[in-house]
This record gives sequence, C-alpha cells and structure tokens, in this order.
Amino acid sequence: MRTGPRLLVGLMAGLLLVGALPTAGADGRPAEPAPSPVEVRPQEAPAPDTTADASQGGTLQEVGLTARNLGLRVLGAILVLVLTFFLIKGVAYVLDTLAERNAERRLLFKRVVPIARVLLWGVGLYVVLRGIFGIGAQGLFAAAAAIGVAVGFAAQDLLKNIFGGLVILFDQSFQVGDKIEVGGTYGEVTSIGLRSTRIVTPDDNLVTVPNAQVADDQVSNANAGELTCQVATDLYLPGDVDEGRAREIAYQAAVSSGYVYLEKPVVVLVNDEYDDGHLVHLKVKAYVIDTRYEPLLASDVTERARRAYREEGLLPPDARWTIKQPPSTAAPPPASAPEA
Repeated sequence: MRTGPRLLVGLMAGLLLVGALPTAGADGRPAEPAPSPVEVRPQEAPAPDTTADASQGGTLQEVGLTARNLGLRVLGAILVLVLTFFLIKGVAYVLDTLAERNAERRLLFKRVVPIARVLLWGVGLYVVLRGIFGIGAQGLFAAAAAIGVAVGFAAQDLLKNIFGGLVILFDQSFQVGDKIEVGGTYGEVTSIGLRSTRIVTPDDNLVTVPNAQVADDQVSNANAGELTCQVATDLYLPGDVDEGRAREIAYQAAVSSGYVYLEKPVVVLVNDEYDDGHLVHLKVKAYVIDTRYEPLLASDVTERARRAYREEGLLPPDARWTIKQPPSTAAPPPASAPEA
C-alpha cells in the first residue's frame, strides 16, 4: 500500500523530466526547437536629411540680420552727422549774432566759434564710433592709426593743413576778429577752419589761406585780441613848410575824429624825404575804437588835416604844389647848326 503512492510520485517526476528534454528526430538525434515566429513589418522609406537645409537657412538669416543691423547703424550715423552739422551752423549763427549786437565782446564771441566747431564735431564722431558702432577705445586707436596711415599717403597736404589748424587753435597766435598780415595779405580773420583760414581784406575781398602756410609763415597781428588797433596815416607837405605847425594840425585832426580811441596816445612823427625832391612826411599814429573802422579813421584824419592845411596856407588851395627838383647833371643838348 505504501509502494503505490511512491510509484505514482515517481511516474509524475519522470514525465516532468521527459517533457523538459528535447524531442529526438527520426535519426535518433534530438530535434532542434522550432524557431519562434518573426513579425515582418513593411520597409519604411528613409527620413530626409534636413540638417544641411537648416544650416543654410540659418546662415542666410544671420546674414540678413547682420546686413539689416549694419544698414540701421549706417543710417543712424548719417543722421547724427547731419544733426551735428546743423547744430554747428546754429551755434555759429547765434554766436555771430551776439557778436554783432555787443561790440565790446564781439571778438570774444567770435573766438568761441572755431572752438565750438571742433568740440561738436568731436562729440558727433565719438557718438557715431562708440555709441552706434560700438567701437572700444582700442578699436578707436587702431582705426585712427590705420586711417592715418592710409590717408597720410593719399592726402599729405590735407593732413598738414589740419594739423596747422589745430596748432593755430591751441597756440592762439591770432583769433577770429584779429587784423593780421600773412603771405602779403592783410585783413580781418573771419574764420579758422581745419583746412584753411579766411581773411577779409580792406577792399572786401575774401582770401583763403591754407593753414599749413599760416603755420609756417610769419604772421603780423595788429590788435592781438583787443578791440582797438593802431592806425598809421601818412601825410605829405612841401619841404619848406613849418613842420611844427604841420605836426600840431595833424595831431588836432586825429584827436578830433569820431573814430579815435582817446584812452591811448596819439603820436605824430615828422620825417624828410628826398626821393623826387624835398617833402615833409608826417605819420599820424592813433588807435581806432574798433578794428572795423580802421580805414574810416585814416580817411577822416587825412580829410581834416588837408582842410586845415589849406586854411593855414600850408597847402595851395588848388591842392597842386611844385616839388623842387634837384639840379640836373645831364649835358645840355647840342645846339642845332645854322642853316646855310
């Protein structure tokens, strides 16, 4: 009875072992296990490569944005330079108007014009380079050096004039409103630019002198920043006149003029000249109240003196007098032979 259950348990264990072993084939070899079924899917098309297209599109977009930003910066730079130009014109107009309305400070206002012009152009260029294009200090120095080398070979005369203008502004040998003589030209300085200096002559001619020539040449300044300047008037009389009375009349003619500045001395110098005979040369030196009245003072002194000379009999009424000629040393012409 006990053997039955043990046998049943043994049979069940054997069946389990047989089910775990591989099944043998017809040739007595163990049969290979059947392959598991493989799921076959339809072949999919390869995905298109969009990396190159995306890269090319991104590059074009970046180029477009760069060009757009550069165009806006250039437009902004042009706008700033145009505004700077008109601002300089407005400041110069205001200063010139104030100078004309205030005679005592006329030269002071005119001196500010070239300084304001240089400062405003400097501020405008700084805003363009640093504010709009974002160029740093090192970039500015490098750009200035490169531009200086490039322009130095192409426009040496222009650079010489620009440096000459800066020397004139900082050296202050003369200012706007001064009466100067340079290169044989005498007149009032109306403007000092970076390239040239403009002078108006007493004949109302505008002369433009390059700054390089002004910096290298000798400059004679008549008033040196003051409103008044000395005016020399030349008077001529026959050599046999009373020089004391002639000098007194010339002095009275100068001090009685409405253009003379009486707070400075009036001097009359007397000289003899023998070029074409004997003449008395009187040079009247007086200061004018404003440099613009320089020719008017000379004309007024001459007119007053000549009128007084006629009244005193020192000058003939017809304003024509004979100059004594020196004796001639030339041989007399040969006498003509008598006719037969």
